[in-house]
Amino acid sequence: MKIVHIKMSNFRCIKEIELYPVQHNVFLGPNNSGKTAILEGLNLLLNPEISTHSHAIDENDFYGRCYKGLREPPEAYAADTSSGPVSPDSGPACSVDAETVLQCPTIRIDAVLSDLSEEDEDAFPNHLVPWRDNPPEVIDATEEGEDPFANAKTAIRVRFEGWYDPEEDDFLYETFFLPSKSMTREECHRFTREHKRRIGFLIYRDFRALTRPITLDPTTLFGRLLQSQEVIPQHFEEIINRLQGVLGLMTQDPDVEAILSAYKAEMERYLLLSPTSVSDLSFELTDGTRSQLKDIAQMHVLGAIPLPLQKSGAGTRSLAILAILTLIMRRRGRGILALEEPETFLFPHAQRRVIDECLAVSSQLFVTTHSPYILERMPVEGVGRIDRRQDGTVSYTALSTENVKQVNLYSRRLRHSFCEALLGRAVVIVEGESDRSWLSGTSRILNRVTWNGRLCEAFELQGIAVISTEGNRDICKTGTFFLDAGLKVIAIVDRINDPEIIDDLCGASFPSIFLRQTGLEAILAEQLPVEIVRRILLEAPHSRTPLRTPVDLSGMNESLVRGTCMEMLMQNKGSYFMHEWIISLLDETILPTTLKNIVDMVLRFVTGEVAIQTCSLIH
Repeated sequence: MKIVHIKMSNFRCIKEIELYPVQHNVFLGPNNSGKTAILEGLNLLLNPEISTHSHAIDENDFYGRCYKGLREPPEAYAADTSSGPVSPDSGPACSVDAETVLQCPTIRIDAVLSDLSEEDEDAFPNHLVPWRDNPPEVIDATEEGEDPFANAKTAIRVRFEGWYDPEEDDFLYETFFLPSKSMTREECHRFTREHKRRIGFLIYRDFRALTRPITLDPTTLFGRLLQSQEVIPQHFEEIINRLQGVLGLMTQDPDVEAILSAYKAEMERYLLLSPTSVSDLSFELTDGTRSQLKDIAQMHVLGAIPLPLQKSGAGTRSLAILAILTLIMRRRGRGILALEEPETFLFPHAQRRVIDECLAVSSQLFVTTHSPYILERMPVEGVGRIDRRQDGTVSYTALSTENVKQVNLYSRRLRHSFCEALLGRAVVIVEGESDRSWLSGTSRILNRVTWNGRLCEAFELQGIAVISTEGNRDICKTGTFFLDAGLKVIAIVDRINDPEIIDDLCGASFPSIFLRQTGLEAILAEQLPVEIVRRILLEAPHSRTPLRTPVDLSGMNESLVRGTCMEMLMQNKGSYFMHEWIISLLDETILPTTLKNIVDMVLRFVTGEVAIQTCSLIH
């Protein structure tokens, strides 16, 4: 079973969103774009334990924080939250008067779940709807006499609705099956906790791992693990009997005992505590109920020093929660898992292991992440970007997989660097690793340095990634790949003579900066100080060609020295360590002017200060 359609409205920062998930999904995008809200919305709809909460929603869960009656229909309301939260009593859109026919905003979260097994169909016999994959939709109506399930999959459609009840001055909610879009919640059957347990939705949020102990409380994750295996803890009466009097050593201390006796005597001035027998005061560990025992029974790690699990390191606590989720999935053999930034507190190798395990044990996976280590393990078909417009509508844009070569490029040599770029805001495309090293290095050296009247900032601090391709022919398709993913893109291109490549770049939807020089090597040989050029010829580590001697250079004029350096650099294309060594010799005063101008132009383009023409030349 998996979710094939999601639609949400009026929930938190989302006025409206509709998306069609695949088996494994990654939501990328800037903070406050709606990624977490999508997972939290699914949690409200599908988590069986939400049914035990009397206050599952509050004022802050309504879009624009407007939950009272409106003068206009909900679809006409567009709160502007750009300047902060909206007070429900601060403006006319949320005001109430006796002459207004009110329509209260309602949180709606819909999901269609398909790929049902025979056992699933037996569990929802009266709630099945026909689902068509292409185009993806529930078949709500057919011609008379036509079986709607004849060319469709079986599915269930469920909805969460939350609203404010002014008479009770409280927030109410309901989950129910939705056989037809035209039906109201009063007409529909309830979507119960037992139904939700059949679906097996679990969510991980790292903040839960930081403070909560793992207990036997049935509403906690470990309680759900026990429930999933139909395991019920036993022997509570025996434990309660054993616990009686365990604090006796403390209460028998003479000073404590004296205070207890005096306190008992003070109370019995007014009323005997036990009229039929002699009594004493003492402290006990619990009040002798099952629920309290389940709550105080915290899981410990029994090592040299027994320690409650929630007092372990942050990484251990995070993995402890994740391990419960994956074990539930493993034991069930199925389930839908939502992970909110699972990388927090985990080393890169642990991040990879966690995602690999989650992919293996879950029927469907939803992930929000800012980690390239997480992203690189996910199938490219499920990666997409979440964007929220100013009016609150949220869109999802999947990575383009139409061009197989693009997908191969993503999944092969550049997978990790591509993933890191997708988590940022902009991409600079260059040809070759040497160009990438120099552009990134120049931006680092210029960080907090004023150039061309502007205070520069390193690309990495601006969320700008520099991506190298295997050749000029890959620049256009790589740039298109990132542009389709919703990032700003700009290309830096050598002076080339291939008319086809030039036409492709000039016709692209992103701008390109063409160098007047033949390449990076010419820029370095021409613009680096001659003292640095000589050091390169004499000392450069990891050179693929023999270094020169002082005697060799003694008979060369500056022009010949620079020409010799250019030949050496051409023969060392892609020599990463050599180029990083050269960069380490420089500061902002002796960096090549062309490279500084490129960094300045890229920063101005990304921040929106300038609009660059489709093809630009730079010195």
